[in-house]
Amino acid sequence: MLRRALFCVALALVPAALRAEPAPVLAAEMARDDAGFAQVQQQTRTFRAEVMQTLHLQGLVKPVTSAGTLYYASPDKLLIRFTQPAGEWMLVNGAQALVQKAGRPLERHDLNAQGRAASHAASLLDFFHADPARWHHDFDVTMTRDGDRLFVHLKPWMTPTASAQGVQEIVTTLQLPAYAIVEMAITINAGNSIDYQFAHGERNVSLDPKLFEVPAP
Repeated sequence: MLRRALFCVALALVPAALRAEPAPVLAAEMARDDAGFAQVQQQTRTFRAEVMQTLHLQGLVKPVTSAGTLYYASPDKLLIRFTQPAGEWMLVNGAQALVQKAGRPLERHDLNAQGRAASHAASLLDFFHADPARWHHDFDVTMTRDGDRLFVHLKPWMTPTASAQGVQEIVTTLQLPAYAIVEMAITINAGNSIDYQFAHGERNVSLDPKLFEVPAP
């Protein structure tokens, strides 16, 4: 018994580089996961979860971390209301995207004119649209799996500097078999990235429509 305990401790101390990498998902399995994920998302009318946002930006000694709650209402509304720092929020309602930061004027963006890259929240909203066919059109899609975690890797077909998506890569971590979102890592370019971690996700809960109201100019 003691020998087994010591073995488990030793295994836990093995450097991450020596542990097994997530296994590639073959084409047939990828098609199955595409269909399974799409079915779950198409049945999602609303979604709420705690979210932790981490910004890695060039020139910053430490990443910037924010915490709050994400709200989604099908088909085109998403809000992140931060409690840390308090009073900050990001909203997408249709083609309108707004960002409120502490001590700054409210930012407004027209996604039809400026593109999806104008809003980080728009990248999150796109996740809920559940159209793997569009993903495969816009991105080079690969998947890997580690236990019950499925990693979906999206890389624009175009070069990052020319990409309409405005990102180099998006890696979404889903927990099987529910295809529940665990994490989304968005690499913008070298040294700049955004990571979202999700907890306590709830689907098809009652949400107040006023959450997504766009403030008047």
